[in-house]
Amino acid sequence: MAKHQRWWWGWTCGAMLWSWTGAVQALPPAAAPEAVKSFVRQLDEAINQRNLDYVLKLYSNNFTHGDGYDREALAKSFTRLWQRFPNLTYQTQLTDWQPQGQGFVVELQTDIQGTEVQKSRQFNLTSTLKTRQTLVQGQIQRQDILSEQTQLTSGKEPPQVTVHAPDVVTPGQRFDFDVIVQEPLRDDQVLGTAVTAPVHPGQWLEPPRLSLEVLSSGGLFKTGQAPDTPGSQWLSAILVRQGGITVVTRRLRVGTP
Repeated sequence: MAKHQRWWWGWTCGAMLWSWTGAVQALPPAAAPEAVKSFVRQLDEAINQRNLDYVLKLYSNNFTHGDGYDREALAKSFTRLWQRFPNLTYQTQLTDWQPQGQGFVVELQTDIQGTEVQKSRQFNLTSTLKTRQTLVQGQIQRQDILSEQTQLTSGKEPPQVTVHAPDVVTPGQRFDFDVIVQEPLRDDQVLGTAVTAPVHPGQWLEPPRLSLEVLSSGGLFKTGQAPDTPGSQWLSAILVRQGGITVVTRRLRVGTP
């Protein structure tokens, strides 16, 4: 397989949606008022129906996002997402909540699945987002990511992997990013590489040039250092074998744990 192949890697659904803020004292989901439960149902329904007007009604005109998205950028991102993954499905559950002023702060876990076809090759998407949202009068004022991992696979036997990486580190801290192949390699040759990149609007659609190397061990084992300023980074890895391809992306938050 030729080196410097271009792979669409850095896509994450969360790149369009959320970033991180500080901790809050949360309450159990069962105790949530009907307004909060109704919001969660409406959010899933709007996205699964691919109804952009319905989705945008759930976002305030003054909506803010830690990654720099505004309401207009959000609309474009959803449109592109639905074009690439026409069968995309969301399943969201409330994990915590608390009253705040005239609204609520809620924490959600969203599981996302979908398929995309590129040049006769099918890619299967799975993604898990843990998010925090500030709600006022049934609309989202701010969206924040707590953790995020997205995986794309293609082929009959893509590498099955386990990812070990922190969700958050302090500025300048060193960290490990390990992507371990679960099954024995035996005589099967696996190529791979890992990269990091800052999170910013629009970046998720820009594939980098990746130089693939033969892996002599059962995965990728990298040590990195966080930037000196707070923010978010993508930790991405691609592994290629004869039977398929696996691309995994993990968000690393740089700030106060």
